[in-house]
Amino acid sequence: MTLQPQPFSKTNDLPEPREPVGHIKLHFAGDTDDGDHPIHDLSACAKVGIALFVAGDEAHAVERLTIGKHGWLTDHRSFKLKDFLDLRDPEEEVDIEGLAYIDEWLWVTGSHSRTRHDPRDDGKAPDTIDIAKFADLKDTRPRCVLARIPVVFDEDGQPILVKEAGDRRAGLVAQKKNQGSTLGRYFAKDKLLGPSMAMAAKEGGLDIEGIAAAGDGRIALGLRGPVLQTFAVLVEPQIEPKKSGKLHLSGKPMKRLLDLGGLGMRDLALRGDDLWILAGPTQDLDGRCAIYFWRDWANEPPENEQDVRLHRPERLFDLPVKLNADHPEGIDFWEDGDGNERLLVCYDSPAEARLDLDKGTILADLFAID
Repeated sequence: MTLQPQPFSKTNDLPEPREPVGHIKLHFAGDTDDGDHPIHDLSACAKVGIALFVAGDEAHAVERLTIGKHGWLTDHRSFKLKDFLDLRDPEEEVDIEGLAYIDEWLWVTGSHSRTRHDPRDDGKAPDTIDIAKFADLKDTRPRCVLARIPVVFDEDGQPILVKEAGDRRAGLVAQKKNQGSTLGRYFAKDKLLGPSMAMAAKEGGLDIEGIAAAGDGRIALGLRGPVLQTFAVLVEPQIEPKKSGKLHLSGKPMKRLLDLGGLGMRDLALRGDDLWILAGPTQDLDGRCAIYFWRDWANEPPENEQDVRLHRPERLFDLPVKLNADHPEGIDFWEDGDGNERLLVCYDSPAEARLDLDKGTILADLFAID
């Protein structure tokens, strides 16, 4: 396939946003009027066979939907992470921000971020703000989840998450009291990323929002923040699984710096050996979101911990921007009804036109990729 980057505009030196060429309808069970239902805040997705796994960033479960009539994704089933993983805070919000599937494993990452109390969550627009409460950042440990869970397929070909399958066992990077996990401790000690661990997400704090897995324990974590000067950060831990299922870090995770035009990463997806990157603003603002393409990333491992080459992935196209709605958060690849492979995009804070809460449905977009 020959990729065709969209031409840049002469007026603002940015490509015109590409419009979707189709949609798929996701049909959820449960009370979708409930603001905590994942339909309202889809933050990650991963195609697994005939199904799509998605997650909401305010939950501690992943949701599976499979292809039904009319091409809809239906047969909604929820898998709670606490049923598979030894979580230290099983009832707390994990803030799932990335899903990736490879070799019959579903990889899951939380944001590993710190958050600040939002006074608007108290039910009214504030006239005054309690500074002490506002300054107190929430504990990161519930969000410090980096895990993989075995996937098996039933007689209908539908994927199911299980705690163990043969010698494969679910497990995660150890969660810790200080800095949240073994990976969090690495971030805190790192000269480049350490200062961001003392800051809230979307205020320059560390915020993982995408994961890609290439096999043999190599994964990539895309950071929405911090963006350092104008460079985004990709972290590549090397994972060493134990027989118990626990995931150990083999050496220090390596960092890569990417020129994404000042944007941070919102999600990652691996297609063959190529890494696709959804990029967007680091803060909680509406703004340009773009799709970048790193050719042959899987065969280009990090080479040096200290002298890091600056990578410049190709900006393929921008996504349409809406105000106060439709924040692109998850990408993967999907075949449409005519057999064409498309880029699937799921949205947090979806626009009303996407939702039918009476039927429990939401539209995801499909974009041409050639």
